[in-house]
Amino acid sequence: MTELNLRPVASSSSSTSSSSKPIPTSSLLKPWDFTYSPSQTGKDLNLLIMFHGLGDTKLPFSNLGRQLNLPHTAVLSLQAPNPIPLLENPSYSWYNTFTPLFEPLASPDPTTALPSLRHLLEALTSSQVGWELPQIHLFGWGQGGTMSLELAYNIGREPLDTCTTGAPAKRFGSVISICAPLLSHPTSDLKLETPVLYFTRQSPQSAVGKKNQGVIKRAFKQVDVVVGKDGKGEEMPRGRGEWEGIMRFWAQVLKKDDDGWKGGGQVFEVVR
Repeated sequence: MTELNLRPVASSSSSTSSSSKPIPTSSLLKPWDFTYSPSQTGKDLNLLIMFHGLGDTKLPFSNLGRQLNLPHTAVLSLQAPNPIPLLENPSYSWYNTFTPLFEPLASPDPTTALPSLRHLLEALTSSQVGWELPQIHLFGWGQGGTMSLELAYNIGREPLDTCTTGAPAKRFGSVISICAPLLSHPTSDLKLETPVLYFTRQSPQSAVGKKNQGVIKRAFKQVDVVVGKDGKGEEMPRGRGEWEGIMRFWAQVLKKDDDGWKGGGQVFEVVR
């Protein structure tokens, strides 16, 4: 299991008033396995849903979400639904990427988990919990990054019926995908409204880099691209330079209290 930690942990501004959301129960979000942490400020203005990578579990990203300590932000870390057999430690995938002989699939289908994820969103935006879709932000790494992009792509094209607004909702607060492309291929510019940050280690001059960025930019109207150091495969962002763009993006898209959040404070480094 991948261990993800941040140092240092930035402190958030304190708040004396409370506007916390009800903590979702296992029965409400069934069949999902998850961990949930309310905002450490006592004000749940944003919900960050974490999607771990292939072969991992919910726990490292639950810890990462809490250590990010984003102001007025609750964290829901999901565990992918498909256990990977024959591995020593518990490992899960969001969609099938291997043949029965454990050879890579030429064209994996990431849409298989979308119906269950839409049901999850319906529960989160129900009167029992009370989130609005623009308050919900997605963060995924590797296969989890692809899953988060696919979910925003799906919701943008097929709006979600929500109880909180009484009208179909078609955009999230934001999506951050770490080293993961959108596998669906829009044939025209859709200009979907969810803001996206795409963190990649691929050179923007490479054929693969150009293709992956082009697909995302055809789907979504606002796409920020952060290019990390190459030669590190699909590693999580490390150090000030790689996290700075992500923190600046969150400072723009997260809902703020009256005291605001300007994206100040320290930048994080992932430690394994």
